[in-house]
Amino acid sequence: MDSRTWKWALISAPVMLSVSACVGWGGYPPAKNVHNSQLIGTWSGRKCGTTVTLNPDGSASATGIPAEMELDLKVTQEISGDGTWKVNEFGGEQQLDVITGNEVTTFGPYRDKGHLLVALTVGDPDTMNWCILTRHSKTAANAPTAVQQ
Repeated sequence: MDSRTWKWALISAPVMLSVSACVGWGGYPPAKNVHNSQLIGTWSGRKCGTTVTLNPDGSASATGIPAEMELDLKVTQEISGDGTWKVNEFGGEQQLDVITGNEVTTFGPYRDKGHLLVALTVGDPDTMNWCILTRHSKTAANAPTAVQQ
């Protein structure tokens, strides 16, 4: 390789890495400034068989959150139950933590054509096994209408 090629490689590598980091997870850009009120409701993902309900009082219920998956995409462990939820920030990005029993499942908020979605990677991130949830109702069933503080 001549010196011109090396210079181009040294200059372009950081640029390419920073551009790919901006794309976000699964090609979706991270959602910014997500408020709790935007997350309240029932979220589901048909492909992963998951339903998560986030109530205004911070309580949650979950069914079929995939926790472990084999290479053939067979889910070997699921999380279900009642618990709580909260929004945190980690590494400058927001995350949604759903806590059921001793298990904390972290979803990332993302945007798809202006719509909010939440998603998680199951198992090794290199295998790209994703569970994407979209909101199907804005009001959680049997939930109080005001956030209790």
